[in-house]
Parts: sequence; structure tokens; C-alpha cells
Amino acid sequence: MSNFVERLKEYMEDRQIGQMELQNKCGVSHASTSLFLLGKAMPTYTSLVKLLTFFDCSADYLLGLDEFPTEEKLYTPLPFKDQFKKILKEKKVSQYKLQNDLKISRSVTYKWISGKAEPIAHTLITLAKYFDCSVDYLIGRRR
Repeated sequence: MSNFVERLKEYMEDRQIGQMELQNKCGVSHASTSLFLLGKAMPTYTSLVKLLTFFDCSADYLLGLDEFPTEEKLYTPLPFKDQFKKILKEKKVSQYKLQNDLKISRSVTYKWISGKAEPIAHTLITLAKYFDCSVDYLIGRRR
């Protein structure tokens, strides 16, 4: 998580913005940004997408998975449910196998597939590693 905090602070410094301005421009709550900056929480899917859009950066870099920012063109994220279904099919992984391998409940994967919920950033990292893909691909920013 410390890489995420460092990268978030780096982007804020580059843009010369403080916490209040980040909250206002990204639409992320004061409580959430405080927890992010203190390293006590990772962003929700929605908050992560807002940060990625604002900073125009790679999820993998912001989350500390890549050492350097990408120069590659990144797209607007797809609805998670659509990309998740696509990756399950591509990787030939059943929901049942995923649930067993990662110890995820059926109700959670059902919510992801139905669009009723999205995973938090930490879970996105786990899923990306499991599927051997980038977080940017997992959320549909790389195609």
C-alpha cells in the first residue's frame, strides 16, 4: 500500500494540489482521501477510476505494480461486469474455480457479474495476478 501512497502524493505534488483540491476535482470524499494519504485504505473501484481519470495515469503505476508510468494509450474503463465476464471467458476460468482458488464467496462474484458491486483496489490487484494481466487490462483501460 505504501507504493500507492507514494505515487498518489507524487501526482498531487506534480499537479501542485492539496488534499482539498484533490477531493473537489475527483469527487472523492474527505474521509477517503485522508485514509488513502495515511496509507490506511485502498480506493474503491469508483474512487480508483476517478483518480486514474484525473491524473491520466496507469492503474498499475498508481497502485505500485509498475516501476515506471506507461506511455501507452489508456482507454476509459469499461463497466467492470463486462470486462470481468470477458476475462473469465478468455482465461477459461469458471466462477466456481475462481471462488475456490481465491476464497471468494459466490455472492461477491455474483455482484461483480451483475454489476451490483465492483472490487476494491486490493482485490483488483489479486485478480490481475490471478489472471496474469494488468489491472489496467482488468478494468478495460488496455484493450
